[in-house]
Amino acid sequence: MPLSLTRRALLRAVLVGGAATALVGCDSEVRPGRPVPEPPVRADDPATWPVDSELLVAVRGQVHDTISRSLQISRPGGLLREIQGHWRTQLTTLEDLISSGGVPLPELPALPEPTGDDAASTSSAPAGADDASVTTGPPGISQKELGVELRDGLPALIEQISTASSTNLPMLVSLTSHRAAAAQILRAAYPWEPLAGPEGAAAVPLLAATRPAIFGLEVVSARSSGEEREDYERVLHEIRSLTRQLTSLAGAAAPVAPLGYDLPEPLTEESHRRQLALDLVSDIAPAALRSADRVLGRPEHLTSLVRIAAESVAWSRSFKGPFDPFPGMTLP
Repeated sequence: MPLSLTRRALLRAVLVGGAATALVGCDSEVRPGRPVPEPPVRADDPATWPVDSELLVAVRGQVHDTISRSLQISRPGGLLREIQGHWRTQLTTLEDLISSGGVPLPELPALPEPTGDDAASTSSAPAGADDASVTTGPPGISQKELGVELRDGLPALIEQISTASSTNLPMLVSLTSHRAAAAQILRAAYPWEPLAGPEGAAAVPLLAATRPAIFGLEVVSARSSGEEREDYERVLHEIRSLTRQLTSLAGAAAPVAPLGYDLPEPLTEESHRRQLALDLVSDIAPAALRSADRVLGRPEHLTSLVRIAAESVAWSRSFKGPFDPFPGMTLP
């Protein structure tokens, strides 16, 4: 099941994360059970900000820049419009997180007006803005060019989020996987290397999600034919490859694979089989996010988790599943 990502939970997570950091330096005279006052947050002193605040501010700027670039596309397709909505949701979520810790939001440039066919129907100006506050962007770019920009920026973004605490890392892995999935949709798929991690016991939660998916896809594939069967077999091939790599990475920590799993019956209708396939692949991205706090500070392992979560988006879309702003997580 996707991890819950309600705004209230996210805001509480950052506040708790900031409080935990503040407690590290408490002197020994503080008595157990007594509330410890948090040091005041000073807008001009990042040292007083909650954990990860500077990182969240930087990622917010990148998401804003991506929205700005996407508005320079003269003929955006329907799917790109949907993805633009995802980026706006990410931007709002990040701003809520940052503001909840008392950190001021740096002013960002006004978003450009949409170009081409999109200009007549869509306004990017914030509420209350006058014409002078809205900038006009440079000549339009193509969807493929935007995809290439997303793809080429992934290594630096993964390196950047590798500094995050366990409080915010799963959310940032999810956001980064969305960018990788968007790049693929825009025909600029990232050239993934073989999985580098997670290793040992950290790989076990992923195996617990990919192994049932393999079993279930084998069953629905055997009970189908034609294009339906080809859909299952294509995804099955990719998940088998990842599972072999994860098993090798887990080493001695990998449990013996069960002989089978309970599946809902009957599976006589195509709609039932596709729903089962969707349910099974939808468990994989959350498992990747649950492993994130075990690979803190290891960009090469985080790259593998981003890959798995991003590929889960493609598998889900193969079975007409949703593409969400935060893959593997749910918003209210």
